Amino acid sequence: MARPELGQVVAWYVCTVVACVFLVSRLAVRWRLLKRLYLDDLLVSLAVLCLIADLAIQHYMFNQGMSEMANTTTDEKINIMKMIIPGSTFYVTSLWLIKTSMVVFYKRLADRTKYQLVYNITLGILGATWLVLFFDIVFKCYPPDRQWKSFTDPTLACPSKPDVINYWLTILFNIFSDVFIICLPISQVARLKMPRKQKWGVISVFLLGGLVVITSIIRAIYSHLNEQMITCTVSMIETAIAIIASCLPVLRTLVFGSHSRTGTYSGRRGYELSGSGGGVHTGPQTSKQHTTVSVSRTVAGPSGDDLSRNDSEDELVKSAAGVSTPGIAVMREYFVHEDERSLRGP
Repeated sequence: MARPELGQVVAWYVCTVVACVFLVSRLAVRWRLLKRLYLDDLLVSLAVLCLIADLAIQHYMFNQGMSEMANTTTDEKINIMKMIIPGSTFYVTSLWLIKTSMVVFYKRLADRTKYQLVYNITLGILGATWLVLFFDIVFKCYPPDRQWKSFTDPTLACPSKPDVINYWLTILFNIFSDVFIICLPISQVARLKMPRKQKWGVISVFLLGGLVVITSIIRAIYSHLNEQMITCTVSMIETAIAIIASCLPVLRTLVFGSHSRTGTYSGRRGYELSGSGGGVHTGPQTSKQHTTVSVSRTVAGPSGDDLSRNDSEDELVKSAAGVSTPGIAVMREYFVHEDERSLRGP
């Protein structure tokens, strides 16, 4: 009879494979369109490597009897406890790499706006909080080997207070940073003048990051209940969802394409000039000749801040092909038609 915990182990592998598929798709899209990769691509790639390392550690702990701690031997308990520090480090590092990659991505979009300072401060805070968590994981019980030597020498048992501090630090830093990072691009998009449906379509991509917050809360609950197996499973789900959410803004080019002829907004009118020159009026397009004039402009937010981009597909919404001006480009085409009467003269 199969052990019920094997289903959770399968879920670990499914999460890792799905995350790898999204990463490969992201890198393929970037390389196909731009023939280059960016810093945020590297950060997400490192996050996936951390996820794979975490998978290996969790599988090793499972083989040592993590799902049945009451029936494990002392040596197996020691082997499991030795994996707590590297496993927790890989988990935190993978999440913080994803957070950093998203901020770097949004920072490149927000070139030449006041958001640059906000993103720089956010990156500094992410670096500081990662260091706090890293040193807390390693040195919450000093020396670290006390965590497993206590099984043979009870006098070396670690106090419970550092574990409580690490629990709350991880939860608060993780959840609040996720919420803040999700709100940053949404606040930018909300200020743009664009059709409501399209605006909500763009915002919904970023709101998917809210699933990461939900899984973080679920993980915190099971971690508090000391449900080790379920905590590991939710951790894998949380990291996989975070990787997928970070790849979606890039992968949207698979749906919309990397170039758009008319851009985000497009207005198109045909004007027919009468032979008598008595004014401009719209009418059926029956003329023999026409002249096309294309004008591009940059859409800014209500306060005049431009939202820029640095490559053909790093943008919050689709842009016009060939427009190098920073911002969300708009291509408006005016068609001027001359009919045969105006060509013949009076």
